[in-house]
Amino acid sequence: MSILLKQLVERKIISAEQARSVEAELKNSPDKTEEELLVAKGFVEEDGLFKIKGETLGVPFFSEPPEGLSLEILKIIPEETAKFYKMIPLEEKKAEILIGMVYPEDLKAQEALKFLARENGFAYQVVLITPRIFNVLLGKYRDLKKEVRKALEEFQEEEGETEAGRRPQFETISGVEDAPIAKIVNVIIHNAIDGNASDIHIEPGRTKLRVRFRVMGELYSSIFLPLNIASAVLARVKILSNMKIDERGYPRMAGFR
Repeated sequence: MSILLKQLVERKIISAEQARSVEAELKNSPDKTEEELLVAKGFVEEDGLFKIKGETLGVPFFSEPPEGLSLEILKIIPEETAKFYKMIPLEEKKAEILIGMVYPEDLKAQEALKFLARENGFAYQVVLITPRIFNVLLGKYRDLKKEVRKALEEFQEEEGETEAGRRPQFETISGVEDAPIAKIVNVIIHNAIDGNASDIHIEPGRTKLRVRFRVMGELYSSIFLPLNIASAVLARVKILSNMKIDERGYPRMAGFR
């Protein structure tokens, strides 16, 4: 029986029989966690469960998400890494970054966090958060997709002008810094830089153009784009060879801001 289940039984929050039923189901459902099963079965409420888990692990428990989570701080952990390891940066406090983790006992998650801290040069303190809080905060990463969606809408509006007999040339689409395709590619590059990706993979499929980032040696899907913009995106990427890097580390066309 796990330490957490033993604690729940000792505190008379669940019965020994209920603990055994969770253990039995874990054997048949290896993709589930005991926390998920305990809450799903109604044996214990999520906040109460994680409060006890925090006490058991000796990790401070955050019962509420921080107010006004900074989008800048999210750049410390890429979205796909956050999803995979169920961990997310919360705030900077006393020269340390508070990292919320749903499973701080996960050794692989701890190793990934140590790697990120070493690569980015930050100190951190781990706090325990519930899956509910994690999912709320994970939604903050959606800003990237919103930016891409907005740029796609602008591109589609330009495409609509072809009905009037004018077809935008690739020079127009990819040669002007504020053109929709330029925005899409720049958002992809900015996100790769912010997420410490070593590579960007733009892969055409049967129906979609898939963008993947390589982080810590693993490829993660980031966004999917319409297949019909593949040529325009490729043309824009080719132009990057003539770009300069600005003071923020972002690419820009020579002569443009």
